[in-house]
Amino acid sequence: MHVSSQRPTVEQAWLTLEVTGEPPRATVRVAGELDMFTAPRLERKLERLVEYGYRYVDLDIAGLTFVAVAGLTVFVRSDRRISAVSGRLRLIRPTPMCRRLCAITGLDTTLTIS
Repeated sequence: MHVSSQRPTVEQAWLTLEVTGEPPRATVRVAGELDMFTAPRLERKLERLVEYGYRYVDLDIAGLTFVAVAGLTVFVRSDRRISAVSGRLRLIRPTPMCRRLCAITGLDTTLTIS
């Protein structure tokens, strides 16, 4: 019997981000998979926007094909961070899958979704 000590390979998840707008307003278009590998990238981008004076951020999530708990966590943390500076994060154009996830987790009552 041969036992390998190598870690199994995992196909890399992909995520694209596109930011438009000028302070204090921005739209961030997100496409791809929002999981434990890609969620930190989105969170860093949203943190930087707040640092650069953006207070009203529309997160266009129409292009998401997958959302894991890590992605939902980014939505909540980012909402809190932007609210703390008297701003607003709004999730726009959610897919039916994203709407369902937010409803199941109760986030549809705490996040602004349109």
